[in-house]
Amino acid sequence: MTDNAPLAHELAGTGPLLLAIHGITENRRFWDGVGLEDHFRVLRVDLRGYGGSPRTPPYGIDRSIDDIHDLLTSIGETETPFVLGHSLGGVIATGYAAQHPTRAVVNVDQSLRVGPLPDHMKELVRGEQFEQVITSMFDGVYGELDPELVSQIKLARDLDQTVFTGYWTPLLEWDQAALDTWMDRITALRPDLPYLSLHGTDPGTDYAAWLHERVPAAVIEQATVESHYPHLADPSWFVSRILKFFDA
Repeated sequence: MTDNAPLAHELAGTGPLLLAIHGITENRRFWDGVGLEDHFRVLRVDLRGYGGSPRTPPYGIDRSIDDIHDLLTSIGETETPFVLGHSLGGVIATGYAAQHPTRAVVNVDQSLRVGPLPDHMKELVRGEQFEQVITSMFDGVYGELDPELVSQIKLARDLDQTVFTGYWTPLLEWDQAALDTWMDRITALRPDLPYLSLHGTDPGTDYAAWLHERVPAAVIEQATVESHYPHLADPSWFVSRILKFFDA
């Protein structure tokens, strides 16, 4: 697969178009079992470096936004989508909506308030202990997720250090001023765009105020289950919530 090849993807279901974007170390199969296709025409993608998509750098959030837009163009899709993103995919979904026509966004458990990693963490992520460090990081956010699902997720993860560090370039390479400027661009949404920030883990007591300064129309909610994967922990509740939010 060449650098210019479109992202691996699949389109299934009936209803309004929903673009589903997975998180880091994951792929489009991580939406299995949620039941989105029962209500939407779902376009699932594998981000660059994951699943069946090109494994050619550069890897990153801005490149992913371009990749997704190029995919929609290449398949002749003209319907304005709802956009759903989990974890890293929540940042990509937000940035996509800042640049391209979007009906509404749901960001699943991804804070947009970020800062540079401490130096010791940068060394660990770039070093020989990468897999151990990232595995431990994820172990801390499964929460109340069913242990069988946790086992399946662990087996399906793709812990490619080059791809991972490419997506984490803002945290590894940029200072706070550069991050703030970039995030201002990522969150430059049209004022009336519906935006749901749905958290299964705690983003912090002042996160709602921080987000409202940048996305005044944002709705910030906690999911019914404490987990980084609320869409997998309680799929029926999750789908009913986004249906209500999208009013689809």
